[in-house]
Amino acid sequence: MRQIRVNFSPKGIAKLPKSPGVYISGCGKKIDYIGSSGNIRQRVKQQIRNGMDSCYIKAIPTKTRKQAFDLERSLISGKCPPANKAKPRRCKPSLLDQLFG
Repeated sequence: MRQIRVNFSPKGIAKLPKSPGVYISGCGKKIDYIGSSGNIRQRVKQQIRNGMDSCYIKAIPTKTRKQAFDLERSLISGKCPPANKAKPRRCKPSLLDQLFG
């Protein structure tokens, strides 16, 4: 899986893809939020307008919005980030540990 990591700044955000995928925000090794979108850059900009703050954004582009949604669900179930409101009943280690552990 191709990953893109950028600093949480206007210059960094401009480097995010305009394609479907998953985005992860955090500081250091702490992951605060995991989301998916049909346009990663546009969605992160929207999140910033809504008050999101972070040290970095990691993006994982996918071919389709459905792939992004499925990957997002898998990653959330592995880490249960504090800012994600919709969480599975059980949290378990997942692909996220392999990608960012």
